[in-house]
Amino acid sequence: MTPSTPQSSETAFLPLQGLRVVDFTRVLAGPYATMSLAELGADVIKIEMPGVGDETRGWGPPFAGASSAYFAAVNRGKRSIELDLSSAEGRQHVDALLATADVVVENFRPGVAERLGLGAEEVMERHPHLVYASITGFGRTGPMAQDAGTEVIVEAESGLMSITGHPGADPVRFGVAMVDIATGLTMITGVLAALLERTRTGRGRRIDVSLYATALSSLGTVIASSSAGGGTPRAWGSAHPSIVPYRAFSAADGHVVLGATNDAMFVRLASALDLADRLGQERWATNAGRVAERAQVEQVIAEAVTALTVEDIVGRLRAQGVLVAPVLNPDQAARSEQARALGLMADQDGVLIARGPLAAGRATDVGPAPRLGEHTEEILAELGRDPRHVQEAKS
Repeated sequence: MTPSTPQSSETAFLPLQGLRVVDFTRVLAGPYATMSLAELGADVIKIEMPGVGDETRGWGPPFAGASSAYFAAVNRGKRSIELDLSSAEGRQHVDALLATADVVVENFRPGVAERLGLGAEEVMERHPHLVYASITGFGRTGPMAQDAGTEVIVEAESGLMSITGHPGADPVRFGVAMVDIATGLTMITGVLAALLERTRTGRGRRIDVSLYATALSSLGTVIASSSAGGGTPRAWGSAHPSIVPYRAFSAADGHVVLGATNDAMFVRLASALDLADRLGQERWATNAGRVAERAQVEQVIAEAVTALTVEDIVGRLRAQGVLVAPVLNPDQAARSEQARALGLMADQDGVLIARGPLAAGRATDVGPAPRLGEHTEEILAELGRDPRHVQEAKS
């Protein structure tokens, strides 16, 4: 199987073609967002510190070429230019670049952009057409505005970590930095809305997004339920606080997730697992009754499925229209027939790189992440800069 083979013949969706994004971001939330803009057709120019670049280039092994696999996964389709932002020459090149851009994205620590002369107010005064997007950990105001806001810190401060993991066990973070990714997607929404607004007003706008705001917003249903009298939120493992059954169970050769989101489906689940007699008790006929006696219902199911293979369980329940899935690891999922059918994976010299959902299925690809400074001379030439200034810009 070739995971990178796209199956769609539709015309590529490149609505941002002709727009330029100047990208000062690093690590994940910003780079993921700007990569997504590149997949939508934008020319994304990544500004990097000479000789160092985005620190995630060195977050390996494993590596994909000269940079880490981590960096390769979230910087595809961009152009890299090395500029020393602390030098007058470097800032002049940046300003010339901003004059040609439509969007600027930064995730400097609070105050750094201003010290470099790249703060939103100063930049937008010179270039009022720009959409200026900032990503921070805790926002620009409030008592935590200056605090470091990495994924794990924000998960802890927002309450997300307290409801992730198993009851009675230590709290755990998400398996991937989902708050970073959700923040990047939120930023994209703001940028696209601001670009649409610019078509009417001719002026750009500042967009501020923070990991903290994204995390708290994602907890909307949990916070509402708690404040409405639902009790203190807690961790449920793979289970759901209001639906039974709806969780992962151990099979003879792996794990499966199964669930019944309504009472009719529960009857079918019981029949498929040959548990109609044991699960058919009147007090378990409704979801409310099953939630009230969660442990007993789940114990009956657990005893039955532990003797069956994953394939057997999945086959039985799918045949009855019951929610079920094998618990795959990411490598298995990336190499699945479904991922192949949707063209979700790009193959970069044997390294699988996930395409964004809107970029999946294309016959052409945005290409790999750039080498550090790979496009410095090219970009400066586009700006009409004397080639003799190339090395000065990197020094």
